[in-house]
Amino acid sequence: MSGSGLSRIHILGAGAVGLLFAAHLRQAGHPITLLLRTQAAVDRFERQGCRISVVNDWMRANPARSRLLAPGEPIAPCAVDDIQAETPAGTHAAIGKLILATKAQDTLRAFADVRSRLDAQSTVVMLQNGMGAFEAIQRELYAHAAAPAFIVGTNAHGCLRRASDEFSTHHTAMGTCRLALRPAVAGSAPPDSALELLTALGALPLDVAV
Repeated sequence: MSGSGLSRIHILGAGAVGLLFAAHLRQAGHPITLLLRTQAAVDRFERQGCRISVVNDWMRANPARSRLLAPGEPIAPCAVDDIQAETPAGTHAAIGKLILATKAQDTLRAFADVRSRLDAQSTVVMLQNGMGAFEAIQRELYAHAAAPAFIVGTNAHGCLRRASDEFSTHHTAMGTCRLALRPAVAGSAPPDSALELLTALGALPLDVAV
């Protein structure tokens, strides 16, 4: 699974939703970096092989897929590896493409940790279900500074992460993901990274539409 020719995508928020999108993007060949809260979390991720697993529990409720499963048969996880991890402040390297998948109430604090690594050529996808996060970032962090491009989204996929398996997510129900590119404040054209990220997400088997 080579990421040759594709630029790296950083994911901030390695919960159930962040891991779901990270796994699918990596499976499609995109280089992925998880931005984890602490160096201890980075160390744990590296010790377990730099791997993310997705358990497709939604198959049990799908009439066609459920016929392939014996009663009570466990669903084998789909694992992807060769994923990097770092803390938000672990490096000053620029971030061109960022997916923000933290809880809505944590968005502003988490985003502030990576703000210095973004510029006007960067693109940020916001995958929080909740209102006001985009407006808060604009008001608190970009009132007098050039901002990256922002894509806001709603995610209706059911997924959960169990405390016993930190880097695995259970995809419990198939849903949809809807994305919209926010107009630039100055009316300028979006950077290339915006189209590239929309194209990458739109190609995933997660019913993503713009």
